[in-house]
Amino acid sequence: MPNGLKSSFVNHTVTMASSGHSLLQISILPVGKIKDRELALKARDFTERISHDIRLTIDSIKDSEPEQEATRLLARIKKQPGFVFALSEKGRTYTSEQFSSRLYDLGQQVYFIIGGPFGLAPSIQQAADELLALSSMTFPHEMAQVMLLEQLYRAISIHHKRKYHK
Repeated sequence: MPNGLKSSFVNHTVTMASSGHSLLQISILPVGKIKDRELALKARDFTERISHDIRLTIDSIKDSEPEQEATRLLARIKKQPGFVFALSEKGRTYTSEQFSSRLYDLGQQVYFIIGGPFGLAPSIQQAADELLALSSMTFPHEMAQVMLLEQLYRAISIHHKRKYHK
């Protein structure tokens, strides 16, 4: 993968393109970077679409032992309080419409934590306000990030009554 794509996609903030005022701020904290070029391009596409309506930050951490990852993740969350979702196949499932409503009911800052190859440490699961399942199946963390971005874009589209969600 070209270095430009990798460095410009990971650990960045995308601000709203329109009014400059965001009702919702979302921070995605994945363990590990998206290395697959096609998945990185898809993630970038959804990130750009989302940026028209909300402030989005993606701040990945290096994968290591799950408790070390947890320490770094918890330190990032403590900087600015907000509602914390941790992705887990054992989490709560929503329809797209329910997820959109839930997201916009939460307020200003919402975090989504995506575990790495060894999953989430128990301390992250305990610190999360809610465990969220994209499916009861397990997915690679790279794919989970793209799926989360798509669902966030869908939730925004539902909220704004746009055609994307049919």
